[in-house]
Amino acid sequence: SLRQNSEVLTVTAEGYGKRTEAGEYRIQTRGGKGLINLKVTDKTGDVIGLRVVHPDQELMLITEDGIVIRTTISDIRNTGRNASGVKLITTNEGDKVASMAVLDQKD
Repeated sequence: SLRQNSEVLTVTAEGYGKRTEAGEYRIQTRGGKGLINLKVTDKTGDVIGLRVVHPDQELMLITEDGIVIRTTISDIRNTGRNASGVKLITTNEGDKVASMAVLDQKD
């Protein structure tokens, strides 16, 4: 849900990710042509997931080779809607990010 302080988290197959304020995405109407969310290149790879997040949550990334990392959402740099993002996980050659999960932090 898009509450106040909501952000959109985008993660790519090559391990890049970014947080963007939800307000940067305008509402589309009938006949809308869409919005650019991320500059997809060979360096970033395809988008594998997009979630509405809040800074106090955590992100878990899992690669095809079974490597798992966990980080807080607030540690991911907040960037503009059309940016390619920052490196979240360094994958081995031939490995790609397969899955992402957003978790609420435990006290």
